Amino acid sequence: MSAKDNLGLMDEATGSIIIPQAVTKIGEGAFSNLEGLRTIVIPGTVKEIGKNAFRYNNTIEKVIIQEGVEIIGDSAFQECGQLKEIKLPESITQIDQGAFYICSNLKEIEIPSKVTTISRLAFSMCRNLSKVTFRGDEVTSIDVEAFFGTIFSEFHITKNMTSISVSAFSENSKLKDITIDGDNFFYEEGMLIPKDRKSVIFLSQSYYKEKTELKIPEGIVNFETSLSNLYNLKKLIITKDVTSITTSRHLPPNIETIEVQDGNSKYAVEENCLYTKTNPKTLVFCYSKEATIELKSNYEKIGDFAFNGAQNATKVILNKEVKSIGGQIFSYAYRVTEFEIKDEVNSINPMFCLQKYGIKVTIDNNNKNYMVENNILYSADKSKLITVISQINGEFIVDSKVKEISINSFYLQRSMTGIKLNSIEKINDAAFYECNNLKSIEIPATIKEIATNAFLSTKNLEEVIIHKEKDSIKGYPWGSPIGNRLEVKWEP
Repeated sequence: MSAKDNLGLMDEATGSIIIPQAVTKIGEGAFSNLEGLRTIVIPGTVKEIGKNAFRYNNTIEKVIIQEGVEIIGDSAFQECGQLKEIKLPESITQIDQGAFYICSNLKEIEIPSKVTTISRLAFSMCRNLSKVTFRGDEVTSIDVEAFFGTIFSEFHITKNMTSISVSAFSENSKLKDITIDGDNFFYEEGMLIPKDRKSVIFLSQSYYKEKTELKIPEGIVNFETSLSNLYNLKKLIITKDVTSITTSRHLPPNIETIEVQDGNSKYAVEENCLYTKTNPKTLVFCYSKEATIELKSNYEKIGDFAFNGAQNATKVILNKEVKSIGGQIFSYAYRVTEFEIKDEVNSINPMFCLQKYGIKVTIDNNNKNYMVENNILYSADKSKLITVISQINGEFIVDSKVKEISINSFYLQRSMTGIKLNSIEKINDAAFYECNNLKSIEIPATIKEIATNAFLSTKNLEEVIIHKEKDSIKGYPWGSPIGNRLEVKWEP
């Protein structure tokens, strides 16, 4: 389907479509970004709603799925921001990854009795989802961030549920009342715990919202649940058996003290930083409130979101032993403007300072792996573009020495309207993730490889011009959410 030619299916006065009975599958990206569609009826002859089928459709409000439909594919309704009403028939057996991700107006959902798994991100970021009902008890597992950022206050764990991810309900600040059938889980003092009592799956942020101190229960080994909305929490006590703790993304940025009990073999505190004692020695969470943070300890790795608690920091200087830098390390460190990297670093996540466009990054001249020029991070020989640290407005011209675009290189560069690739040979996955102002990309004859998901989430990308023989580059449509509607022009 496209805005230019909708085959006469859409009633433009009402914005409604009734899919013909002859259709057995809705293809990849079929209705993605289609303007004007408000209501659709999907008949039971359709067995599968394909990947990205309605993704980014910001006008659709009501979906009627008739009995007979079995599969809702990956990201099928992702970011359908106006979707308010959808009823899933009993014939549905599979709700795939991200199927309803960021459907921000969806208020309630009933899970059909034949569904056994709530997949990763399936209902994540559905900010108004206040009611979830299971028609049967066949669901056995709830996957990573399946209900991340929802607002339901009650949840019923049915008797066959045996696996619930520790991030399944992350960022749900209202969930407090959990009822349980069977003996696979316990819910005590605002904590959801499996029957072996070795981990905490969920901690009710509604239950703990007024607490200023939290001690992880004795005997807990894995504590990976989110604490991010506990804004009053000032002190965290990590007990001696804990060997795994939640990512710094899910620790409160305003925390002031972390105490690690004697006998803990995994964690320690130094320089107002939580780190791992095991190799590689990793900085997990820095909660220093100093303006300049100069690391002295011999950390070898800076973990993801590591400086989220350093809310006053304006300058961060790494110690000379650091070899690896994780992703989004300054996510909540809003004031940082200077970052100094030493000479031993040999691994930098391209999203290390995602959207922190005001940061000046410098790299020691003796570093043999990386260089920074014009606020662009390259490999030392400039053959690989790692990431652009500044915000791109308009067209971006890739240096002619660059042969490879790294994974996530232009992640969320939403103001970039065009790109000149010059001598590029390889484009990696998610290189242009959510570069929503890119409508056309021209790829030179030097290209040898385009990764499977190179154009992931580039929702307005309509045209790719490749200066090669037709079909000489495999992988079409390279992750484009509009699927088969992506127009590829082969111009040798």
